[in-house]
Amino acid sequence: MRLKSIEHLKAGDLLAKPVYDDKCQLLLSKDAVLTESYIRRLEQSNIQCVYVEDELSHGIEFESVVSDELKIRSVNTVKQVFKSLSERKSSMYTVKDYEAIKGVVDALMDEIFSHRNTLYCMTELMGTDMYTYHHSAEVAILSMLVAKSMGLNNAFVHKIGVGALLHDIGKMKIPGEILNKTGELTEQESELLKTHPQLGYNMLKESANISPISRQIVLLHHEKLNGVGYPLGLKNQDIPVHVRVVTMCDIFNAVTSNRSYKNRMNADMALEILRVETVYELDREIYHHLLKVANIYPAGTLVELSDGRLAIVVKENHEAQTRPILQIIKNNQRDESINLMDHLTLFITRTIDF
Repeated sequence: MRLKSIEHLKAGDLLAKPVYDDKCQLLLSKDAVLTESYIRRLEQSNIQCVYVEDELSHGIEFESVVSDELKIRSVNTVKQVFKSLSERKSSMYTVKDYEAIKGVVDALMDEIFSHRNTLYCMTELMGTDMYTYHHSAEVAILSMLVAKSMGLNNAFVHKIGVGALLHDIGKMKIPGEILNKTGELTEQESELLKTHPQLGYNMLKESANISPISRQIVLLHHEKLNGVGYPLGLKNQDIPVHVRVVTMCDIFNAVTSNRSYKNRMNADMALEILRVETVYELDREIYHHLLKVANIYPAGTLVELSDGRLAIVVKENHEAQTRPILQIIKNNQRDESINLMDHLTLFITRTIDF
């Protein structure tokens, strides 16, 4: 199994994972053989990439921290709660909303804590139209994994999960043409977008069911350690640790996701950007915990090596994620296996797609 971008799909490709539409309903099932008509349907649904099973990746699998079924349930719950709040006249959070979110976080924690040694790998299951909801679910999963790695207690991890699922709820009050704009935002549009943490907090501040920890995440997840963030311009230890966890995971997932206006960045490049930002803006300790749980080169990833050869990742190395076990590709076929831990002068220069 490997991830393949829509522009490289061809008739006859076999889907290795199901694909869902913007209603979280099945669009194409696993093992569907793609036709030109199916590929057009994927394009019309703003699907950027899918998982395929082909000769090059046959037999290669990666284990997910969270099942596809629970991921879709999580995304659908976020969508329903966000939509309900955006359409309700009072715009206030209800017990029913809380029970739906709590149920998802409970289920996510069960799976996360039952896969103790599994690395996080973002899965592409739907199109860019679902970005806000899919992003919220991914950030919640990654934030809980990081919090777990930090040794925070289960109750704290749960509150972080609730806050992370809801962190972008204020975007429901931002016009869609701003959220999905393909060009650069005007100064006025940018300032309006920056109001979404306060708008989200206003929806939740009267809810006794939502803990102060979760509400702080919604309000403060765009604060930075050097004070350049918003809405309050907090600095250093004035930003609570649970907020700093979600901020890190929010940025990482945002830059590694497909959007309506940009393609995803490779995880290794994203981590390098975050590493630089830990100098002034982000928490360095949390960054190191992110490195422990994020899968940089999942099995099935195609890469180019420093000697120019192409290879496919067949197994991750949990202790040194930049040095997985590979199989060299020759004439579009898998050839010799190499463990990068045994070839320390050889390294991965980039991920590729074909």
